[in-house]
Amino acid sequence: MDVIKLLIVDDDVNFVEDVCKNLSRGFQVQKAYTFQEALEIFSSSLFDVVLLDIRLEENSSNKQGLELLKIIKSQQPELPVLIMTAYSDVDIAVESLKLGAEDFIQKNKVGIEEYRVIINNLFKTGKLKKKISGLESKLKKLEPWEIVGNSPAIESVRKQIKLVAQDGQINVLIVGETGTGKELVAKAIHREGIRKEEPFVIVSLSALNKETIASDLFGHEKGAFTGAENRRIGFIEEANKGIIFLDEIGELDQEIQVKLLRVIETKEFTRLGSNKQIRVDVQWLMATHQNLEKLVREGKFREDLYYRLKSYQIFLPPLRERKEDIPLLVDHFLSLFREQHRTTIEKIDSRAIETLMNYHWPGNIRELKQAIEYAILRAKFSNENTVKVEHLPVEIIRKQDNVSQREEKDVPVDIGKKLAEIELSYIAEALEKTKRKTDAYLLLGYKNRFTLRRRVLSIFCKYPELESAFPVISKFFEKKNLTKS
Repeated sequence: MDVIKLLIVDDDVNFVEDVCKNLSRGFQVQKAYTFQEALEIFSSSLFDVVLLDIRLEENSSNKQGLELLKIIKSQQPELPVLIMTAYSDVDIAVESLKLGAEDFIQKNKVGIEEYRVIINNLFKTGKLKKKISGLESKLKKLEPWEIVGNSPAIESVRKQIKLVAQDGQINVLIVGETGTGKELVAKAIHREGIRKEEPFVIVSLSALNKETIASDLFGHEKGAFTGAENRRIGFIEEANKGIIFLDEIGELDQEIQVKLLRVIETKEFTRLGSNKQIRVDVQWLMATHQNLEKLVREGKFREDLYYRLKSYQIFLPPLRERKEDIPLLVDHFLSLFREQHRTTIEKIDSRAIETLMNYHWPGNIRELKQAIEYAILRAKFSNENTVKVEHLPVEIIRKQDNVSQREEKDVPVDIGKKLAEIELSYIAEALEKTKRKTDAYLLLGYKNRFTLRRRVLSIFCKYPELESAFPVISKFFEKKNLTKS
């Protein structure tokens, strides 16, 4: 059985003693009769529940309990606090609840014997809050929420996030290529804004069924269409008082665009199958990787809706335009994967960083994250404690090789020849290990030795200059024998 650590703060000595007598087994109680005494005890001990009187002096205007409540909640937000008073004061009750108190009671309306039940319930509430806080902490480890980077472009994005988050009303269009972190920006706006305690609804429009998208967004009444067996609350209604984030807004067809424009302008809409107007108060966040201006010119996107959405626009630069952030992002992802217990690797060598810096990142941050995921597994496979160039995805290494070759020769790269060289190097290695053509084809995975011979012939015929580059292969496959096969 849990022992509940309780702090009682009240200047009424008789009341405190009566409560303590009623709390026999299962409680460890500390008592404070003044504001200062309570502060000293609170700063030196941990508690599960606090009972706190509003007035700690013989003065009807004294409200030191509320000051103490602010301090407690600022240091331990999950700690349950029960506010007590001998007075009937609705305003004080409301104020204490706004400051984070779990409940408010009048002493003369609660019997001493009831405090055991009240405290036990508060203790359970506190345990639940701690559990939720722990789960939220784990969630942050599972999914990165931080916007990483110190480039001027990202610093500008951070400032704009705070600006629109604190405004809480303006429509925001988040623009950027796939993988630049548009949803991350939307989450940051909610987390840092005046609506952070209200709902945050994410809608991936491209993932919705085009036949049911109106119902998904606006909801429907029972019987509105075939299969509508129950009333459904749509995403927009779910987001009331909070924020709705519509990802890939360019995917909406014209009919839904008209309905969306109306609800943005009037803050009212109707569910399918109903004439009743529903009023909502939401902040609209939209995102797209498409060029909406081009879609407007092509008649695929309504111009009036476009300008409604574009009340404020946040542009996310592609990773290739802020490469100075790559080392920070790499460290961030390595740290994230360690927190997830997926790796113990703490560093990546300088050549690997240089290779990452030279890559063009068409998939942006999402691709970089996946590249580091791949690299840590390859490093683990090789029993290495540092990520090296050879652990990176092959397309990134190949791009680096191509860049180096262009820099040296300033000519286009022959990808076919490059791949042929790689294949011949494996054939040469197999021949050196086995010393026999018949064993080499098995090691390499060719169907038979004749398939291997024909492959070597075709490569040498297409790239005759490679024959002298691989003398081991030439030794085993003389020209006349190759020709015969």
